[in-house]
Amino acid sequence: MRVLLNTKPFVLSHKTGVGYYVFNLYRELLKSGIDVVPTLDTTSRTLVSSLSKVSSRLRNLMGKWYPSFVRYIGDALISGLSEKDGNTSSFDIYHETSLDPLPEIKTKSVCNLYDLSFMNCTEFLPEDFVKNARTNVTKNVLTAKSIIVNSQFVKDETIDLMKIPEEKIEIIPLAPSSVYHRLDEPVSRPENVKRFTKKDYILYVGTIEPRKNLRTLMKAFRLIKEKYDISLIITGNLGWLYDDIISFPEKVGIKGDVVFTGYIDEGTLLYLYNHALVFVYPSLYEGFGLPPLEAMACEVPVIISNIPPLTEVAGDAALRFNPSDHEELADVLDNVISSESLRRELVQKGIRKVKEYSWEKAALSTIQTYKKALET
Repeated sequence: MRVLLNTKPFVLSHKTGVGYYVFNLYRELLKSGIDVVPTLDTTSRTLVSSLSKVSSRLRNLMGKWYPSFVRYIGDALISGLSEKDGNTSSFDIYHETSLDPLPEIKTKSVCNLYDLSFMNCTEFLPEDFVKNARTNVTKNVLTAKSIIVNSQFVKDETIDLMKIPEEKIEIIPLAPSSVYHRLDEPVSRPENVKRFTKKDYILYVGTIEPRKNLRTLMKAFRLIKEKYDISLIITGNLGWLYDDIISFPEKVGIKGDVVFTGYIDEGTLLYLYNHALVFVYPSLYEGFGLPPLEAMACEVPVIISNIPPLTEVAGDAALRFNPSDHEELADVLDNVISSESLRRELVQKGIRKVKEYSWEKAALSTIQTYKKALET
């Protein structure tokens, strides 16, 4: 079986969840013996990665316009570098992993649908993104023989909102990267972590954008600060409409204790996970939610908002709260921070839960999806 895999999401140095998904899937498919051809060859990926390293300067200059600019430039650049491999009909399957399908692919395809935020959470997204997402996702799902989603929640939404037949949709859960694990103790806090904070801290990992509900997290933290001398570390890329989020700590008087790290490498993130008092994922909408599993893999107690995809993925291994109630979140945080036995219980549940997910399983299920697509 020869597969053309759209590897655009993992070529840039600042990978998000989709980028890590494509990277891990690509690696596991190769290990499984599948002949996988990336849409960008090695030279092209190196060039794109090198160019993306200057993005921090552009981010500072362009502010809120930065994400749209990067998407525009990235599309143009990657389109020019895409490996056409002569005749695309020489592939058995084209796997579209992004919102930017390659043109004129003359073979059977499968596609990913990570969530439907562009249909039911449009208040959190720029208008141009919503328009492009609806156009490209519609094209992807209409031309694909099979659609890969990562949770039952997204499958149900896809059937309800897009009227896609159930038999066309395959649920393939994600998994934390192997880099995330519990470090051997004792481990001293490295210098690159000390520069963020010398206190104990609550941790959030993910994109900085409205649907991640970080204002609620910061409101809860402000209440907790009255009892504990701790920090809140928020790490991840700047996404959409982030200005109000970045400025919020100063508005409510907690600026000195809230740290926005920006994007950090996997090694630094590993240490941050391992040293956190508790990990909080307060999102209002997700398609899956990978960071809670990464935290569990690092044996950190986890708190999540009680939205369906997060509770589906985490089960009883995480404590839950109403994402619109910052006082409830503050109470849950207080319970976890003050109780060593509760933290141990959550850690043990997390260890068991994270074993249910692996990239090997994801790759094998993806291969079965390819075979099913070829039969239709």
